[in-house]
Amino acid sequence: MLERQINLGIIIWTTIIGGFFSSLVKWGSEVNMPPRMPGEISPPAAHIDAWLGWLGVNSHSLDYVYQGVKIPGAVTLYHWLFSFMFAFVYVFVSAFFPKIRLWHGALYGLTIAIVMHGFLIPLLGFRNPSYANGATGWLWNLNRYELWSEILGHIYWSVSIEVCLIAVLAHFSRPLKGAWVDVNRA
Repeated sequence: MLERQINLGIIIWTTIIGGFFSSLVKWGSEVNMPPRMPGEISPPAAHIDAWLGWLGVNSHSLDYVYQGVKIPGAVTLYHWLFSFMFAFVYVFVSAFFPKIRLWHGALYGLTIAIVMHGFLIPLLGFRNPSYANGATGWLWNLNRYELWSEILGHIYWSVSIEVCLIAVLAHFSRPLKGAWVDVNRA
């Protein structure tokens, strides 16, 4: 029973801490290497407008001004929620498939970047880069700047989740590499 509580504690704490820090890391990486050209709508903003517009919610519903700078509140919240969700997926899956932690989590970030930005977002119709002359933003249609920004940003993001997982595992005195759940006792 105690073993299950500890495993659950690891999942919960890593989701909270990893989601928080990884969202800051991903957002911060886009300051140095913006993935989109000026004036283009971000996929999160397009998603919010398309999926929540019927409720009167749009990508600018939660905008606020901080020190004279307009902050896209709904898009920020969207990124934060996804960071928490993907941190949960990472730590939960790592309990059963420790190989997901390959390269300190970088494989996970690379996979998410390719699946989400290369295929799923374009499949849903939320990426038509201005530089692609109306073409859908499939992985092979992205320019190298957007591609590198998304790939590196997601790698930084996923490695930061792994760092948080290592900190939580250390707190609970668990192995820092490989399988952290003892399936015989869980």
